[in-house]
Amino acid sequence: MPTFSLGEIAEKISGRVKGDPTVMISGVAGLEEARNGEISFVANRRYYSRIATTKAVAVIVGKDNGLVPDNKNYLVVENPYLSFLMTVELFHPQNNNFTPSIHPTAVVDPSARLGERIYIGALAVIGAKSVIGNDVILQARSYVGERSVIGDKTRVMPGAIILNDVVVGKRCLLQSGCVIGGDGFGFVCDNRGVQQKIPQVSGLIIGDDVEIGANTTIDRGTLSPTRIGDGVKCDNLVHIAHNVEIGENTLVVAQVGISGSTKIGSSVVLAGQAGIGGHLRIGDKVKVGAQAGVTKSVSSGKEISGYPARPHSEALKSQASLSRLPKLLKQIKELIQRVRALENKIS
Repeated sequence: MPTFSLGEIAEKISGRVKGDPTVMISGVAGLEEARNGEISFVANRRYYSRIATTKAVAVIVGKDNGLVPDNKNYLVVENPYLSFLMTVELFHPQNNNFTPSIHPTAVVDPSARLGERIYIGALAVIGAKSVIGNDVILQARSYVGERSVIGDKTRVMPGAIILNDVVVGKRCLLQSGCVIGGDGFGFVCDNRGVQQKIPQVSGLIIGDDVEIGANTTIDRGTLSPTRIGDGVKCDNLVHIAHNVEIGENTLVVAQVGISGSTKIGSSVVLAGQAGIGGHLRIGDKVKVGAQAGVTKSVSSGKEISGYPARPHSEALKSQASLSRLPKLLKQIKELIQRVRALENKIS
């Protein structure tokens, strides 16, 4: 692992040294786990008091650092969390360790167009008329369907499946087990009561710098494509139905389900296990709480939670009221008994 002086790290991440710039840094770690020679970070000033007990030789802090102990070395930055991530990359540079090659057991259709410096792993399948960009990594048992396009520098992990007519942008990451471009869930009941499948004949378009988690499924569109914007990050076990559109830089956390034809804005956060109904409009920068059930469209900038989802402040009041119900029921029972006693006394 490389070593850097604190001053060298400051130059690379645009930080300012407060302390000894010559001290050597040999690694990165969390505040409590750090050992001598390692650098850590504190993103929230509420935790500055914990710096006093860390063994880290230096700590990355924000510009509001007036309360930090004096006996440490610091890197003062605009965004401690982001700067720490940049520091981690200095010590753990991304190395895919794949020499450009095509494994002899891979199946590549002759009509597929392959870019330069690509890696295709064992038992991978590349379908007819597909296009693979430059510097793409397709690991073992990955599958790229017919007429699909994989952008430059995208990485497809083992066992990921990209079906027909899917466009994946540049620098994307598709984790193992994801299924991209499967049929949407569409059926119509005929006059005999039998569910007839609606053909899903459109595709799926994924932008640049998108990450798709393990075992996540994103369905193709029915007549127009499903669309995932640039910079979207999907966690594991997410389901995105047909004809959904998601704006750029939105976060979709584990076990979220988004029903068909719903449009999600940009920079939205959908917390774990949230369920979004079909044909809704969710505005930009909306925050949806964990396990929320969204049944109505939401305008931009709102924060909602609960089931059915409503403004977060209202949901908190409802939860607080529920916790008081046992006491209120007891009081009501006592009042009923007192009223009956008075009625008996009067009669």
